[in-house]
Amino acid sequence: MERRSALVWICLLGAGLALVLHPASSVTTSKALPRPPRLLGCVFLNQANVTCRWEAGDTSATHYTLQIQKRSGAVALTRNVTLKTFTCTTIDTSCTADLGKSSVRFIFCITITAHGRSSNISSDPRCQPGRIEIMLPPAILNSVKPVDETPQCLHVIWSRTLSVFPVSDREIKNGTLNSQIEVTAEGQLDIQVTNVTVRDYSFPVCLLRPGTSYTVRLRHSYRGPESPWSPWSNARQGRTAEDAPSAAPAFWRQVKQTDSKGWRLTSLLWKALPPFLANGRLLFYNVTCQTESAQILNDQGSCRDLHQTRTSCTFLLPAECCSCALTASNSAGTSPRAQIWLLGASETEPPSPRQLTARPLDDNSVNVSWTAPAKRSVSGFILEWFAVRDENSSVLHWERLNSSQTTFVITEGVKPMERYAVSVKALYSERWVGKNRTLHMYTRQAAPSAGPVVEVQQIYGGRVELSWSPVPVELLRGFIRNYTLYYTAANQPARSVLVPGNVYRYTLENLSPGNCDIFMQANTDAGTGAAGPIANVHIGSEEISKIMYVILSLMVTGTLVLALMVCLAQNKIKRKLCQFVPDPSNSSLAQWIPKTTSESMKQPSDAERTQIENSEVILSGETEPLNFDPSQTTKNFMICNQTYSSLLDPSGFHLPQSVPLSEKLFSRGPFRKTFTTDLSPCPPLYSNVVFSHTHNPAAPILSPSPPQSRDGRHVSIGDVKLPLGGDGAASPQHQSSTIFSGSMSPSSASQSHPADVTSSKHLRPQSHCTSGLSLRPDTFTHPNSPADNVSSLLPLVLVDFSYCSVVCDNHSSPAVNP
Repeated sequence: MERRSALVWICLLGAGLALVLHPASSVTTSKALPRPPRLLGCVFLNQANVTCRWEAGDTSATHYTLQIQKRSGAVALTRNVTLKTFTCTTIDTSCTADLGKSSVRFIFCITITAHGRSSNISSDPRCQPGRIEIMLPPAILNSVKPVDETPQCLHVIWSRTLSVFPVSDREIKNGTLNSQIEVTAEGQLDIQVTNVTVRDYSFPVCLLRPGTSYTVRLRHSYRGPESPWSPWSNARQGRTAEDAPSAAPAFWRQVKQTDSKGWRLTSLLWKALPPFLANGRLLFYNVTCQTESAQILNDQGSCRDLHQTRTSCTFLLPAECCSCALTASNSAGTSPRAQIWLLGASETEPPSPRQLTARPLDDNSVNVSWTAPAKRSVSGFILEWFAVRDENSSVLHWERLNSSQTTFVITEGVKPMERYAVSVKALYSERWVGKNRTLHMYTRQAAPSAGPVVEVQQIYGGRVELSWSPVPVELLRGFIRNYTLYYTAANQPARSVLVPGNVYRYTLENLSPGNCDIFMQANTDAGTGAAGPIANVHIGSEEISKIMYVILSLMVTGTLVLALMVCLAQNKIKRKLCQFVPDPSNSSLAQWIPKTTSESMKQPSDAERTQIENSEVILSGETEPLNFDPSQTTKNFMICNQTYSSLLDPSGFHLPQSVPLSEKLFSRGPFRKTFTTDLSPCPPLYSNVVFSHTHNPAAPILSPSPPQSRDGRHVSIGDVKLPLGGDGAASPQHQSSTIFSGSMSPSSASQSHPADVTSSKHLRPQSHCTSGLSLRPDTFTHPNSPADNVSSLLPLVLVDFSYCSVVCDNHSSPAVNP
């Protein structure tokens, strides 16, 4: 029994071990089997071929075989009836098998076999209709036309080739096809692909822009997502119907010049509407301007009949505040109106933006930024830029930006090595435009391509004065920082001077005689530019002496000016010190009676009387002798701004000390006795009266009595020549007449024996003063003088009337009695 029970336990243990070990052996066997390839999908082309793709299995396959079996309908699936097999072999994971003329309407079973070195393994067959994964042939696009009264749509018409397109008309109407349309607007690179529902051979495509030309293509897919899209159809172009422009053009202005009356020649600028706003082909623009009082301005200048290609015109606007409006029109209508305002000449512009900066990004783009004005709300900004040129004008580029934009990247009309002026203005509401803020910039600088032309202005001594004009801005190619001035003298090394960029004149000094070559170069941040033309200067040795002549001329001129100033100062002093000269006829001396009686005086002889009677009387400026009234001889002589000089007595005669007038009339000294007063208010009349004493120095008596002939006729004083002698005889050597202007020296006065009276009458209708001289016979008589000696009665007297006019007429002319 024990042996039997032990055997039972052994059997049970063996059975348990067998149960335990058998699943392990089966798992080990299953892991050893390779995994076959897995089919991913196929693409069928009707009556053409089929291309399938798969995923490799675990077996290291050397090549694969694609096997496709065509079956006839769904019944064939159960009967397993094989009609035809199509195969292809490849080392890759995809292969294309030729189906010949087989239609995709049949059921196809697909199997993939992986061939290894030791064994082959095949995937399970997958059977399905060929149309499930068919790629339809491309559709035929016949036309693309606009839709009337629907400018956002196009009408597309297409067709198919029935023999190769395995979808019936009934299936199309039932919505078997999935369709897409590709639309590309004219002039744009963006391509729009839109899903459309196609249930017929024509359908509309909407959500397009009016008046826009489009290029259209079409494609289909069959049923679900397993069917790939067909190739795109042929392309057709179509244009949507036009609509009125949906926005106004961007509008701006630029005042070019203003005339004397304030009229402003204004250039009106606008930008062509983009296609998505134009809604069609623009035909023309229309501009109208009016004053603030709604008065239409008819003189439109070049703003008439604006063609669609125009983007500017000029209009003459008055000085008062006015506005201009712009509209764009196409065949469907007119756009909204764009309006700008021009402030009046007396109105003040609002402030400009702040902190304008321009930073070049590359040779053809600039990043411009600014800050909005403080404490003012703006409605937008105007950014302007143009190339700065000297020879011809450039195109103004501009952009109108909204109030939130304070930066802009300029990419239009910008080139390297060309200077640009960039400015920005703030817009305040619809009417007000602020002041502009401007800066100049380059995207890239270079050395100037030309140098300044030096011109010699003056050469004097060893100095050469030079000037030059700025280099044309087109040739600068950068900002000028300074100039280098080179000059080379004969047999000397070249020298240079650095001149600031804002200076256009310079003087070279201490140059030696000889030839000197001078030229200049302009310097920018990028380097030194080309040299300008050479100016050859010759400095002669005579140039060194010219400066001495100039200095001497200046010294002589200064001396003359100084002398003139001294004369003027003396004249002014005379006016201050000698403003009044007493009249001798009213003095006590006029009433002085000498002790010797008049009977003791010697009377003139007949010959002397005849000589006096026949004396020459010359009137300066007159052709006839003036008549004098003897009754006027007692009038006092009024001195008006007159200078008396050289009351000389050549014999050294002195008036008696008892005569008080001598202290007033005569200055100190034995020979020269003068008195002076300023008579400047009177017109200039030059008169010189000289009474000469000859033989009797002890008895010089002034006897200014009116001259009178024997028959009682008066003798006028023009040029009076009196031959006076000690014995009453006329001496020939004493017949000469001497004319004085100013003062007379004692020597000349002592040699003049006759009494010369010279008068030059000033040709004026009236005089500011009338000079009358009362000369009485008993005036200045000496006790020891004979009464008949005329020469003893006339001492030497010189009276200078160079600053006072003496008007001689019948009532005021002085006369001398014989």
